[in-house]
Amino acid sequence: MTTEAININGNVVNVKKTSWWLTYRLEILIILVFLLVLITFLISFITRRDTVSIPITSTTSLPIAHCPISCSIHTHLPPIDLVTVSISSLARDLSNCRYSSTDLVRWYLMRIDAVNRRGSHPLYAVIETNPDALTIANMLDQERQITGPRSSLHGIPILVKDNTATNDKMQTTAGSLALIGARVGRDAHVVDRLRRAGAIILGKASLSEWSNFRSLNKSREGWSARGGPVNSAYVANGDPLGSSSGTAVAVSAGLCAGGLGTETAGSIVAPSSVASIVGLKPTVGLTSRSGVIPISRFHDSIGPMGRTVEDVALMLEIMQGIDARDEATQQVNATRHANYSQFLRGVEGLRGLRLGIVGQGINVTKELEDVINKTTELMRSYGATIISSINISSFDSDQISDDLLSLLMINFPEDIANYLMGLSNTTMRSLTDLIEFNIKHADEEFHPLFAPNQDLFELSNNASNISYANQSSLLNRTRTLGGQLGIDLALTTYNLDALISPRVDSPLTTMAAAAGYPLIIVPLGYHQSDGEPYGLTIAGTAWSEAMLIRVAHGFEQASRVRDQRRPQYAERD
Repeated sequence: MTTEAININGNVVNVKKTSWWLTYRLEILIILVFLLVLITFLISFITRRDTVSIPITSTTSLPIAHCPISCSIHTHLPPIDLVTVSISSLARDLSNCRYSSTDLVRWYLMRIDAVNRRGSHPLYAVIETNPDALTIANMLDQERQITGPRSSLHGIPILVKDNTATNDKMQTTAGSLALIGARVGRDAHVVDRLRRAGAIILGKASLSEWSNFRSLNKSREGWSARGGPVNSAYVANGDPLGSSSGTAVAVSAGLCAGGLGTETAGSIVAPSSVASIVGLKPTVGLTSRSGVIPISRFHDSIGPMGRTVEDVALMLEIMQGIDARDEATQQVNATRHANYSQFLRGVEGLRGLRLGIVGQGINVTKELEDVINKTTELMRSYGATIISSINISSFDSDQISDDLLSLLMINFPEDIANYLMGLSNTTMRSLTDLIEFNIKHADEEFHPLFAPNQDLFELSNNASNISYANQSSLLNRTRTLGGQLGIDLALTTYNLDALISPRVDSPLTTMAAAAGYPLIIVPLGYHQSDGEPYGLTIAGTAWSEAMLIRVAHGFEQASRVRDQRRPQYAERD
């Protein structure tokens, strides 16, 4: 406040003059509050993308820490081991301001740059990184400072398989050059849910082109015209299996915190097995497939892949849910849990369980026999009852495999056409268009070893004229053989909680594919000859994800297999 002398009718009068701040302080405060609210809204809008809300589940028991942005440590050397660190550990560190999400994204991008396409053994696991990842991470760091984390995935970098739509600056191509430049219009439902939970879509993972549904005869999996050959992080020239090859290798080598894979018949569990990670294929309908490039609407599923059972449980909690665009998610008999973490009971979770080993249809070597015996002894020591040599007399491997392939070929032309019709900026509208594109670009789209032809495309294009009645009959028979007369029959006959197998190519994988039932795979060991990992496959009836997580977590905590061997090609040479 100041005093000013003024002349009034010849008299000098001292007048106290109020400063502009005191005069307008209320208006200024209102403007500042409005700007703060506007900034918070813009951050939320940019990262969440729409107005549909996801309730924060009990997985987000982390303390809400209003971290200063200065908790970012800006170092080129992360204070954590990205090859082994779990999502839950990252979430705790972020909550405790040990580092920021911006730091985390920077470290992952540095690792991708170092080992993905460089060195004598490039992994080719990541087909593309998100150019906005650092910007999004910074926004989420600011949001954490203002309002706290949205969920346990807030600020966690996730890779998405390149058959899963992201409505951003990245491509969605299934590894094919035919879809370069095509626009998807919106995120896949599961990607949308992850974004709104605060996850950062770090990039796209490579895959077997068209999710392994183009060529019947090939020497190995994991190749696409766009991404090249995905390589194992454990074994030189090792087959990464597929089709979610890139996701599995990226998770294994520490190029991301977790990832998404899709499975029609083994495409999550198989590559997870040889990457020594955990992969969960949900019951068809637990997670929405809208926005996912399809093979068959009756058999496709999208699920989480991570370094621990807890990681996949945390991701599944966010991913699962009903979607109006996917009829399979609206099944009235579906059993969903908002908190799958409640079934993470460690070794105590094995106590009282009855588990059956399915060795039928697999070649049991001396090494494998020893592994089965050790696994049986270990689980029994923690209170589980193990029934050996489960025999499913009605299982006909050849019949169910032939029927399943026939169904996929029948469904694919219609399902892929429906997907393509939803794209813009492309001339691809049918399977015929894709076949013709590949012929015109044969030098790039065919590989003499990895993808020599498109015979599966061509067979499928000729199979679509089978009558609806015959399709329906074939679908019912396949589901019955895999479910009622397969997995369900074994569970009820032997009074079991779950079925297990020491090989991913066991009948369990085929039966689960036919029936649309869930699977989870957890690291089991490493081959003596070359060190290639293999996993324990665990199967159950429809909607039994909670039980599978309980069994897998118990075995994981009892065995600690992943801790025994580090992927040798996870570092730059």
